[in-house]
Amino acid sequence: MMSKFSQKCARLWEKSWVRWLCGYPAVLVCGVALIYYWRVVYQLGLDTPGSALSLTAAACGVFSAVYLLVFLGARFLRQELAVKTAALIALAGLFFVLVNPPLQAPDENEHFLRAYSIGSGNFRFDQREDYPDDVDLLIKYFNGPVAHTQEGGLAGGYSRYASDVTEGAAAENASTKVQQLVPYLPQAAGVAAGRLFGADAMTCMYLARIANLLAYAALCGAAVYFAARLRAVLIAVMMCPIALFIAGSCSSDGVFLGLVWLFIGLCLSDRITLRRAVTLAVCFGVTFHAKSTVLALLPLLALLPAWEWRLKDKGEERTVVIQRRFIPVIVLGGGLLLYLLLNQYTALVSNYGAFAYFDPNIDPAAQTRFIFSNLPRYAAVVCYTLYRDAFCVFSMGSFGWLDVKIDLVNWASPLLLLFAAACSAREGAREPKKTGWAMGAMAALIYAFTYTGMYLTCTPVTLPEINGVQARYLLPAFFALLVLAAMLIGRTMRLQDLRPGEPQKTPPAWRVLHLSFLWAAVSALLLFQRYYIEV
Repeated sequence: MMSKFSQKCARLWEKSWVRWLCGYPAVLVCGVALIYYWRVVYQLGLDTPGSALSLTAAACGVFSAVYLLVFLGARFLRQELAVKTAALIALAGLFFVLVNPPLQAPDENEHFLRAYSIGSGNFRFDQREDYPDDVDLLIKYFNGPVAHTQEGGLAGGYSRYASDVTEGAAAENASTKVQQLVPYLPQAAGVAAGRLFGADAMTCMYLARIANLLAYAALCGAAVYFAARLRAVLIAVMMCPIALFIAGSCSSDGVFLGLVWLFIGLCLSDRITLRRAVTLAVCFGVTFHAKSTVLALLPLLALLPAWEWRLKDKGEERTVVIQRRFIPVIVLGGGLLLYLLLNQYTALVSNYGAFAYFDPNIDPAAQTRFIFSNLPRYAAVVCYTLYRDAFCVFSMGSFGWLDVKIDLVNWASPLLLLFAAACSAREGAREPKKTGWAMGAMAALIYAFTYTGMYLTCTPVTLPEINGVQARYLLPAFFALLVLAAMLIGRTMRLQDLRPGEPQKTPPAWRVLHLSFLWAAVSALLLFQRYYIEV
């Protein structure tokens, strides 16, 4: 009798919906425990009768909604890794969209102004553009790290903004130095949708964030679709908290990073076609127009396979094989052409003059000459800054205007990335040495270009260190270093010699995807706690 009962329970447990249902009480326990923790540690709602029940119900409701969305994704996107990656990135990024107060990503005020201008139908770069009053008020009350710098903190900013918008108040005209078009098109679509329905500036800003996030999620999904290997590492980096934080803001880095991941995914693909070559060229052209540091990605072009171009000649199909050494030339040629066109467009529609740097001691031309005339000193400055920053590896939990540092995210995020590298060890062991050389060159160049760029534009020549470097600038370098780690782990354990066995029930990329989503949700919750609970 017990044997039959055990068999029935085992058959029942094999059904996925049963396992999900059994996990639901744990989700409710987490919601209850979270509110209890906030009430004990931060005295949340102790002065309001009945708040314990209402807050607990709200937390359990939010947790239940997220659990339901994840279940639906697991149920209907079971075999589509690329689609599921895009969906979970969009969902995890939405957490950061909502918990991040207005304009609290670095330079988000300037990025939002450019997106608002394009979304309003202005495709020119007008330095004296006059923005609506509600936009000026949003910049006034949420410009910089407002949580600790203005009276009343975030609550005061929200109330004063709403009051002034209702009363029709005006503020000093805002301005932006940004002169780019393509990275702001998704955000501009969100702004245009908001203006179409008469939304105010703050609502338009949140819609721009959501549109930017959706574009990033789509580009990440495409990158996973094209990549034929090392997808676990790629997913871990593109879903790390700082990447989702930036993608869920009005920063142009959302589209920029998405295009970088797509470029990397295409370089790791198993075949090259005309469409993929064109996509590579577009990715390079747009990103190079945004930041010259993408030159560091060019070593990855050596990983592309031969290009088999199928042509039809008099009704007969024949294949033309283009040798590998010609593919980078084709991609670079197309990318540089697009770069020149974007530069020409900027020159035609912009009335901006030269900008003064925030520090009068900064002079890029003079500092470039100084570098070449004092190479040993500059090398020492770079080495000291890398030591001071710990290569920015433990800075993936620095949110806001770098004023909100969550230590748990800073220290745990690298461990999650290393876990992804370990999961890819067998795959990395079978990578050719050429992959290691390309990844090593890419990582070294990204660090060199990033630190040198910040030295030229953000650091007075007299300082013995470099200012302004952030972890988000180095995410592609982190990917390259993790690939090297996967190759080292795999070769050290001689995993390349293992005979092919039964496939894993859950492939490494899926494990990393699920764990990265969970960690992103926890990080967003910690950011919400820092902004709205610890006050």
